[in-house]
Amino acid sequence: MIGGVFMKYSVQFFETILNYTSDMLFIVDQNRHIQYATPSFYEITGYSAEELKDVDAFTILHPEDREMMMKRHKHLLDSEKSNSSEYRMIRKNGEVRFAECKTTPLPGTENYLQVVSTRDITERKRAELELQYHKNRHELLQTSLRSYSNDLTAVMKLADLEERMMRELVSILPESNPKILSSVPEKFAMENDIGNGKVVKISDSIFIKIGEKNQQPYIISLEAEAIRETMDVIWLETFSHYSVMVFENLNIIETLLNEIGTKASNNETPSWLIRMMFNLQEQQRLTLSSDLHDTVLQEQIDLYRRLESLIKRYDFNQDAKVKLIEIEQGLLDIIHAIRTTCNNLRPPLLRELGLEKSLENLFEHVQLSSTYRILFHSKILTQLPISEEQTIGIYRIAQEFLRLAEDYTQANVVKFDLSVENDNLTFIYSDDGLGFVGQPESSISSNIRITSVNQRVRGLGGKMEFTSIDVRGFVATLELPLYLERS
Repeated sequence: MIGGVFMKYSVQFFETILNYTSDMLFIVDQNRHIQYATPSFYEITGYSAEELKDVDAFTILHPEDREMMMKRHKHLLDSEKSNSSEYRMIRKNGEVRFAECKTTPLPGTENYLQVVSTRDITERKRAELELQYHKNRHELLQTSLRSYSNDLTAVMKLADLEERMMRELVSILPESNPKILSSVPEKFAMENDIGNGKVVKISDSIFIKIGEKNQQPYIISLEAEAIRETMDVIWLETFSHYSVMVFENLNIIETLLNEIGTKASNNETPSWLIRMMFNLQEQQRLTLSSDLHDTVLQEQIDLYRRLESLIKRYDFNQDAKVKLIEIEQGLLDIIHAIRTTCNNLRPPLLRELGLEKSLENLFEHVQLSSTYRILFHSKILTQLPISEEQTIGIYRIAQEFLRLAEDYTQANVVKFDLSVENDNLTFIYSDDGLGFVGQPESSISSNIRITSVNQRVRGLGGKMEFTSIDVRGFVATLELPLYLERS
């Protein structure tokens, strides 16, 4: 009597659990026809028991996941061992949901039954996908800013700036339909406090005032719907800020060139103007480095900390945890890349460490990822009476030579020799590469890296000579005065 009562209440208790569990429990035969399912199964899928009667349960799977699940099901029947899987299912109303299931075969039963325990993991998967999207998007935006800032250092004409701005905007915001306006929109003109580089949304458009040319505002317009994320806004603001500075510099340079055009006796840009241009660029780099550090980097760090907290707080299954840890590691890599970019834009402690130690740190850092060996030899550099401007200039020249070795010369070994004689610093770069062998001097001179170095040298009041050895190698000798003329 007691046993019967106990059995009755046990069955009722078991039925209560099945009826109210949030997980989907169901039994299928070898043809995947549903023999039994808990109410939660029909509630989550949106189908009724009649609609799924004598129907392959895989019909509710996402079409892209069916082949994979068919293989897993066959393997389960053949191996007679339980397995777990993740897949997407489509509810009756068309909504896509993510599910995680464990299937246990029951060999020897009629029609080879299998017990399936399924959990709806849509929210977790969406969180994972969102984190992955943000990681990828942040990485893309960071790469864009790094490439854009590097390219703008070589921009010398407004037409080149326009082309580069449009190309970057289309690449990062393909639906933005960027335009350079020939006239000022009425609503924009009414805003008197709009400063250069400020991102302003009016109706369905975004306007950015880059500056003024010929006493007229120079404005870029974008479709507002192309900006969907906060990180896109941050990217656009940084992009605009850097474009504004280059635009202003180009205006200054153009004005100065017009003023001295009638007085210049040759076509070369005066050294004092080159020097001023590079000083302005260094100020831009400093500002951009600060902006990246205070905006994008902090966003990345905050995202990383939230993800770290998420991993610690919730008990994810092994596969999900591995993926989240991979995303976490990816965020760390991005944070490191942003810090590296900031350091490249404005090397830390350059003034405090001095030229020699700063170059040693640069070469050590590049050596970790470069395919060539770097040799550095210097004499009497520790107490050199050179200014911060000269230190930065020589440091940038070394960076350009490193990029030259990476991009063009295919060198195995590069050497840097610095020495001082009288009031001149001699800077000798040499490599054993093949990049310029057989090329005429005019072709080598037009190389973007060589041109950049030559401009830097001229800005510092020096001169450069180079030789491309017929067999293998390239040598550049720079003579730089220790005392800059104050002009």
